Amino acid sequence: MIILNKDKPQKNEYIFLDELEQIKSLNKKKVILTKNLWIEKKQILKEKKINVGIQINSDESLDEITEDLQYFSLIQFNFLTFRDGRPFSIAKILRKKLNFEKEIRASGHILPDQYIFLIRCGFDTVEIEEKNMDVWTRFFKMDEGLYYQ
Repeated sequence: MIILNKDKPQKNEYIFLDELEQIKSLNKKKVILTKNLWIEKKQILKEKKINVGIQINSDESLDEITEDLQYFSLIQFNFLTFRDGRPFSIAKILRKKLNFEKEIRASGHILPDQYIFLIRCGFDTVEIEEKNMDVWTRFFKMDEGLYYQ
């Protein structure tokens, strides 16, 4: 998997962890945690000198973590199905109402033709398979910038 920022590929600097014990054995300073792990262990995590990203599944709410946004260097929305548009709305709320200025990333079941709409709603990056990069960049370059929203 690679990270695509507009039409530029990037190396994924984050590692996904689903157990707090994994942090102790890591030299890596950028981690993505599940929402539940953050809620359960946030006091411990706030004391560590790591960049915390949080993964929110498309069927989850931000309600329990809106007061913790300043601790996240990344919010990654995991689309459980490409038909679930809730993360589009949540990203827009994060940007416009909650003033979240750090990275918002899409992952999971998303389609290349959704890419421009992700960007318009406030997403910065998408996690995709490297073999599909040409298709994604083609969809990005097709956008003329003329739209009514």
